[in-house]
Amino acid sequence: VAWSEPIPLDSIKAVGRAAGATVNDVLLAAVAGGLRRYLQQRGTSVDEVIWMVPVNLKPFEDNLPPDLGNYFALVFVPMPLDTAGTEDRLAQMHHRMQRIKNSDEAVLTFGLQRLVSQSPSQVAFFLTNFFANKAVGVLTNVPGPKAPMTFAGAPVHQLVGFAPCSGNQPMTTTIFSYNGGVTVGFASDAGLVPDPDVLAALVVDDLVAMGVELE
Repeated sequence: VAWSEPIPLDSIKAVGRAAGATVNDVLLAAVAGGLRRYLQQRGTSVDEVIWMVPVNLKPFEDNLPPDLGNYFALVFVPMPLDTAGTEDRLAQMHHRMQRIKNSDEAVLTFGLQRLVSQSPSQVAFFLTNFFANKAVGVLTNVPGPKAPMTFAGAPVHQLVGFAPCSGNQPMTTTIFSYNGGVTVGFASDAGLVPDPDVLAALVVDDLVAMGVELE
């Protein structure tokens, strides 16, 4: 596992506004740029990778007590790795996420997930792996507490989270915001991606190339 230092959220928002994109679009485009450079450093390249991305189906406030939890669907998102320019890559990522948001894909996937969960255990296991193995892993963007927190009286500098894997997925990416900062973390198969710290650094480099200021 590896993760970045907190990246200023306000600066990411400014880059997104200037491009007509969301914070999530900017961060996903940076992950794409980091993966592209990571593969190039190892003498290989692919046109795209497929991630499973959670899409929330209810406003966040609707998930608060008395009904804890949320309603989300894991949808397949193709991430472009064949685009060299940061502006073009961000535009592509924005377009792909908008297509998903404006479609019924998330609702249909949620229904399929519920059907799988209610299936006999062996059937559910087979179906879960069948769909999971069509993606490189789970990529999630989690909004955390906006105000500083303490733990046993000590101030909390950073929060890091990691998404679960299913099937033979080799890695997960978790983007977690807390107290005005964003952390990008990777959990990877040590045999396939033995240096996730390099990947995390390359994602930060791509954010800087897009205009994000780290200080």
